[in-house]
Amino acid sequence: MQRLLLAIAAGMLCGLLAGSVVAPGTARAAADDISERLGDCQDDEIDNDERALICTRIIDDSGLPEDLRAEALLNRGIVHLEEDRLDLAMADFEQAIAFNPTYPAAHAYRGEVHKARGQLAEALADYDRAISFFDESADLFANRGEIHRLLGTADKAKADYEAAIRLERTHDVAVLGMKALTRK
Repeated sequence: MQRLLLAIAAGMLCGLLAGSVVAPGTARAAADDISERLGDCQDDEIDNDERALICTRIIDDSGLPEDLRAEALLNRGIVHLEEDRLDLAMADFEQAIAFNPTYPAAHAYRGEVHKARGQLAEALADYDRAISFFDESADLFANRGEIHRLLGTADKAKADYEAAIRLERTHDVAVLGMKALTRK
């Protein structure tokens, strides 16, 4: 899932920063600063509390485009999810979606909160939305396959695992999911 986030974020950052209208030297320095701050916000090697603080500073910077703030919200939400602070994670993912309604990773992570709460129908709906916005992610298909497996819809789980494997031949979740389905 993290690979998807980095690919989406890198594309968004380049597009947003390219559209900045300021003096060339100033624009470059500002772009470098924003890029570095966003990189730190995404860096799962940084302590979660520090990472959340870095993300919060980006979120609170109302001068930044909402797409960048959505990325920071997503990453702070991931920190909250990792720390089992589901209400805070949900709030961040929902705000990220409000800023960027077609952001697949935000929908997928909101689905993970629903999944953690045992709300599998809601989790499935979020993964359906995420895939409707970006259907080239093995992670999204594999994770939706897991939800189908938990719901007992083996045929749909199998279809999602197969889609994930078509996109990424050795996807761990999809390969293990397929094995789990054949053992039954």
